[in-house]
Amino acid sequence: MSDDVTYKIRPAARLIHTIGSDLIGDSYAALVELVKNSYDADASKVDIVFKYTKIENERALIISIKDDGHGMDFDTVINKWLVPATNDKLKRKVSKKGKRTLQGRKGIGRFAASILGQEMTLSTVDENGEKSEAVIDWRIFKSDDYLENIELLVEKKETSEPSGTEILIIAKDEKYTDIIINEDNAEETIEKIDSKSSYWNRETLKQLVNELRKLISPFEESTEDKFTINLAFENSPFPEIDENFTIDTYPIIKFYDYRISGIISNEGEAILIFENNINPDAVQKETITKKFELTENNKYCGLIKIDFRVFDREPDAIDNLINKGLIDPVSKKYMGKNEARRELNDVYGVNVYKNSFRIRPYGNGGIDWLDLDKKRIQNMTQKLGNNQVVGFVTIQSEEKSGLEEKSARDGLKENEHYSGLKELAQKALFELEIRRLAYRIKSEKSRGKSTKVQDTINSLFSLAEVKSSIGKKLSEFKIDKKAIDEIDKILTDEEEKNAELKEEIEKTIAIYQGQATLGKIVNFILHEGRKPLQFFNSETKVMERYLKFYRATKEEEHLDELTKSINGFQINSKFISTLFKRISPLAKQKRDKKSNFSVIKVINESLDVFKSTLDDANIKVNILGDEKTEIFGWSEDLYIALTNLIENSIYWLEISKSDVKEINIEVNKSANSTIVDFKDTGPGLSDLEIESGAIFEPGYSKKIDGTGLGLAIAGEASDRLNGELSARKSNNGVYFQIEINK
Repeated sequence: MSDDVTYKIRPAARLIHTIGSDLIGDSYAALVELVKNSYDADASKVDIVFKYTKIENERALIISIKDDGHGMDFDTVINKWLVPATNDKLKRKVSKKGKRTLQGRKGIGRFAASILGQEMTLSTVDENGEKSEAVIDWRIFKSDDYLENIELLVEKKETSEPSGTEILIIAKDEKYTDIIINEDNAEETIEKIDSKSSYWNRETLKQLVNELRKLISPFEESTEDKFTINLAFENSPFPEIDENFTIDTYPIIKFYDYRISGIISNEGEAILIFENNINPDAVQKETITKKFELTENNKYCGLIKIDFRVFDREPDAIDNLINKGLIDPVSKKYMGKNEARRELNDVYGVNVYKNSFRIRPYGNGGIDWLDLDKKRIQNMTQKLGNNQVVGFVTIQSEEKSGLEEKSARDGLKENEHYSGLKELAQKALFELEIRRLAYRIKSEKSRGKSTKVQDTINSLFSLAEVKSSIGKKLSEFKIDKKAIDEIDKILTDEEEKNAELKEEIEKTIAIYQGQATLGKIVNFILHEGRKPLQFFNSETKVMERYLKFYRATKEEEHLDELTKSINGFQINSKFISTLFKRISPLAKQKRDKKSNFSVIKVINESLDVFKSTLDDANIKVNILGDEKTEIFGWSEDLYIALTNLIENSIYWLEISKSDVKEINIEVNKSANSTIVDFKDTGPGLSDLEIESGAIFEPGYSKKIDGTGLGLAIAGEASDRLNGELSARKSNNGVYFQIEINK
């Protein structure tokens, strides 16, 4: 029998140092934590002063953070402010005046002051005139003593001073000794330098200004509850930084080229406004209302507000940015191009805000948390780079959003709600990307005027312009017409010799496009073959069982069951064989000569690839036209074109909320051409997409993870048939037309 003994956990003094230095992260975050405390105190302003001075003949930096909030009484200072991890703010949730959602939740942010300097004085006056002062030397918390043995000086007195709190931090560069365990597992004393003062140099102070400018969301609508941050420097060793100013947002964000903003509900219902601001005198706006569905295990994250502002980076776009009114705040003149680019480099990134304040590090230049650069590599034509976007995403509190901040103040915990936030933000930005690309294609800003592949091939092998130029020049030189005709014939013969090479190039391109189409529809092929494969897997065991019974009993009924299974194998084997025949035009490695073929027959063969999918999705297909209608060319080209159109229609009809899901294909023949009208009852296309021809641009896709190749391939396949694929306006769904000339 043994006696039960109880013990108390006795935290070491180093715990405070760990909370401050290790959990908060860096000096920027430390200063931000103290600014947040001023906000929580209902302050209308906070003044931050960097004063360079000497203390006992040593260079020192005194950092002052002073606000005009409601301050703290003596009891609050000793029982809450000095108590690590108190849950006071977590319980209260709102500020004393009830106007602000409290930023502090974990009760550790104030200890971040230990990152900024070695000594600190807290001076606070409450609204009743009670003044409390606490002096803390953070160095004592590096000792091996227990926390309960550390004594702090805290005094109180009555005063007529206005309410508010000031924190004075003394930062020096100091040498100190530290004990480490070396490779021989022995203690070793080494000398280190605590560079609290020299940490702040030109670059870090510039970064601090950057952090403060991004700290508070620039889109808060409240005009009654103002919170201003003022920054001042005294005796600064950096002349260009020796000034006083109020922190405001970057003026450049007003001069965006494109913008999408609005809200997304806690169920994914989005109400967004897209703006094209290339010409500020004629801003184009479009309201977008849609439901964003989440994939995989991602979860919705409460109500979110988004505001993405996009800047093109080409030289003419930078000129346009400056001409919109980008003024240098010092010279009061238009910025130069280099200054404009530097300003963009300072401000770009997608920021995340909660209760008005930014969550670091989102929005820092190198933090591409939406994976924009990764997606841009995959689709340079449509996707935006991280350095083109200035974004503001506002989230709700943890209770409503499920988005939890990490203790180290280095972002959000990457749970299902965080993944949902990323996906929703990406989908909202995607709506901007497709509209931006459509406009750029229409205005020929993307890659100049697009040229069809078939036109390029034709021009490469055509000597018509050469013949015309030579004939004209020879006539000017009075050359005999007979000689001109002979030269013309030589060039014509050369064209005919190259015709075979031209056709081989066309065949090669067509084969690659067929294989690309095959890759696009592989999921449909797997879906079609799934049932026969499942039958084979399950029925094999059944056959083995009946065969075993028959061998044992010789009863005819077991033989009958075997016969049924064999018939099932034959039916499903035939289905698989037919499926491979259906897709064989896309997998061909060689093409036959061009010939006449039935349009309706190819339409039916194209639809057969998707038969099971169409049935499962309840998509009705209607075909009208004369089965005798024929065109000349490679039938595989019409097959490729139609396969891509059908695959697109199935995708959009499956996610469409329309009760009527149909694909209608009609073939009409005239004296000079054959027209295939392809329509569906899906969400359709915008006027801009149709007018600009953007949907046929390689890389343009309205699918989140689309390649943007389908319609481009369909268009080029139509070109090889001496035809053209066009998009037409329709009141209901999409309308494509393939016109094939004789």
